[in-house]
Amino acid sequence: MRTGTRPLLAALLLSSALAAPVASGASLGWMKGQAAQFFTDTDWKLLDETLNAALDEAPDGEAREWRNDKSKASGRITPLASHTRDDVTCRRVRIESSAAGVESSYRYLFCRRAEGPWGIGMPKD
Repeated sequence: MRTGTRPLLAALLLSSALAAPVASGASLGWMKGQAAQFFTDTDWKLLDETLNAALDEAPDGEAREWRNDKSKASGRITPLASHTRDDVTCRRVRIESSAAGVESSYRYLFCRRAEGPWGIGMPKD
């Protein structure tokens, strides 16, 4: 499992604007109204594993799902489009989440160089 996406993904899922990662302990007031505000540590782990599996293995259009029966949180990650140019691979994905009766859906662009870690947007040189 790659762990590089979790803090950045947490920030993105919790707000449509870039924000501090959940793990930083920052005020959580900006999370109001998002499904991820109700995620447990296990939910985050399941989401992270599913995201990396979808980015690494799923063909465009094939959803990968996760569910935590204990917390009742769940999600679906669907790669929508992929492209590679030189040594950079990018995948546009839709990330849907549900927790405590709240549903959220966002689209993001993840890219990586060669076999490096996935990150949001284009990797820096």
